[in-house]
Amino acid sequence: METMNFEEMRNQFAILKEQLDKQEIVNDHLLRVTMKIRKKDINSTKRLGYICVVACLLLMPLNLITHSWSTLFSIATILLLLLTTVVTYYIHKPVDSLNFMKDDFSTVARVMARFKNQYNKWTFYYSPILIIPWIVWACYDYAWKRAPEGSNHWLMLVPIIVAAVVGGIIGYIFYRKAVNAAQDIIDQIES
Repeated sequence: METMNFEEMRNQFAILKEQLDKQEIVNDHLLRVTMKIRKKDINSTKRLGYICVVACLLLMPLNLITHSWSTLFSIATILLLLLTTVVTYYIHKPVDSLNFMKDDFSTVARVMARFKNQYNKWTFYYSPILIIPWIVWACYDYAWKRAPEGSNHWLMLVPIIVAAVVGGIIGYIFYRKAVNAAQDIIDQIES
């Protein structure tokens, strides 16, 4: 009789282990699908950046007609756009190479942490070093150097300042979206 109870317990443990294994597989799969979805948020920042660069480069020939900006400023702007494209590609490349359905969680967490770190450094340290002087130069070039005679220089600054504020807000929203997505992936892996 005791062997029967032992045999029944063994069968019940086997059934329980099978159910737990299935549950673990389902949880693993759901986590991987969720990570894949969050990657789309990260990629949206990259796409927005590329769209902005292409739009700006397509608008550059307009300067040849209007002469609103100096040639040197236009060249510097093109170089700045190309630099941001290269940096964006470099920061996103490890994330793009991840296969969320196959890569182990430690690799995914490491790549996400690195992405977050690099994105933070780019956004808060390097970008201001490039963008603030560029905006000051844009204000000087447009509102003083190239302004029509008799125009109010301070009023000429309004479109540049509005564009800088709107661009900054949009950039910050997409930055938060990408960083939050990376942090969500890390948090899900850790839990």
